[in-house]
Amino acid sequence: MVNTEQSESPKYTVLCVDDEQNILRSIKRALFSLKIELVLADSGEQALEILAKKPVHVIISDMKMPQMTGAELLEKVAEKYPDTFRVVLTGFADIDATIKAVNQGRIHRYLQKPWDNQELICTIEEGLERVKLKDENARLQKLTRLQNAKLKEINNDLEQTVQKRTRQIKAALSRIEMRNRALEQVLFNVISINPDIDGKFAIEVSELTKKLARKSGCSAEDIKLFGYASLIGELGLLGLQPENFRPPFAKLTYQQQKDYLSQTQLAKTILAPADHLQPISEIIELQFEHYNGSGLNKKVAKEIPLGARIHAVARDYWRLVSGRLSAQRLEPKEAKAELKKHRNTRYDGEILDILLSDPNIDKPSYIENHLNSGQLKAGMVLSNNLYNENHILLLPSGHVFTEHTIAKLKQYENEHQRKFDIAIENENTEETI
Repeated sequence: MVNTEQSESPKYTVLCVDDEQNILRSIKRALFSLKIELVLADSGEQALEILAKKPVHVIISDMKMPQMTGAELLEKVAEKYPDTFRVVLTGFADIDATIKAVNQGRIHRYLQKPWDNQELICTIEEGLERVKLKDENARLQKLTRLQNAKLKEINNDLEQTVQKRTRQIKAALSRIEMRNRALEQVLFNVISINPDIDGKFAIEVSELTKKLARKSGCSAEDIKLFGYASLIGELGLLGLQPENFRPPFAKLTYQQQKDYLSQTQLAKTILAPADHLQPISEIIELQFEHYNGSGLNKKVAKEIPLGARIHAVARDYWRLVSGRLSAQRLEPKEAKAELKKHRNTRYDGEILDILLSDPNIDKPSYIENHLNSGQLKAGMVLSNNLYNENHILLLPSGHVFTEHTIAKLKQYENEHQRKFDIAIENENTEETI
């Protein structure tokens, strides 16, 4: 006889085995409140048939049964269904057989007749909890195997993916470089178009910075980077009120001078989203450091980036010449003499000496071919930034002329009634700065 009682949504199965029907009915009543699928069997053979057809999570068997004892049944269960939680019901007189069953059948628990219903329920719950833990462990192991298989698959494809992405990245680098140049041009134009900021001053500082960097033995890449940092060195002024930077620095109030120097942090904030401009951002941020450590951030000597040290000399030379430091415009010789007073205190002496020793370093000295737009040919390389009359950058240095850009340049000249003197890299010159 097989009797099955199911809860509304059975998940775990408990099999009770006893050759006495009244015992099975008592167990059925005792377990009524549990949300389990309760299966009843009246012999060991019948129990094994049930186990062969469906998973059983907890089995409770009487010890004394005809044909197959509970010990023999549970021993078979232990061999074939080791994950099933095994409980034996035994009388006091069966203690020796119970000990044998515990050893041979690897019984998890035994209960004595007559049993306490609450103890029976707790025993089943203990067994189900163990089953749940095993199920969860099996689920996690399966998930781990699936994830490892997926990871192996991903790893197998990774090399091919990396190669593909490398090709894509290489193909995109040239486009990114062009876009970066466009961004740099836009940044300077934003500064130059502001009526309160002098774009010509920025150009002069940038050109002098590049000459000082070149004579300092800097690489071509650093010369270009330092020159551009000087070109947008006043980017932070966009965040200040004009009254805080238009008058000469010496005429500003103490608070206005503090506001003026805060332009470095404003520039840092503006450039923060552009990762490729961070070296430039650092130069601008530290441009007012003093060589002896008395500057804004107390950086000393070589702690200050080389680009910032070079920029400081070029910037203050032109501030003195243009009257930006004091109300008086100084002659080049006077400006150099003023800078010399602060050698190795405010300025790097080695950089300053380059400026002081070369009387022509602050003057244009091009080695390029100078052409008009009618002489341009596709493939020629622009050696210096090309600005319009308002100091707006039209084309960056290094631009390779095409038929299209030459036509656009001629159109601009016609519309604005002016002619450009265009510096082109000499074909026999390895590099032009």
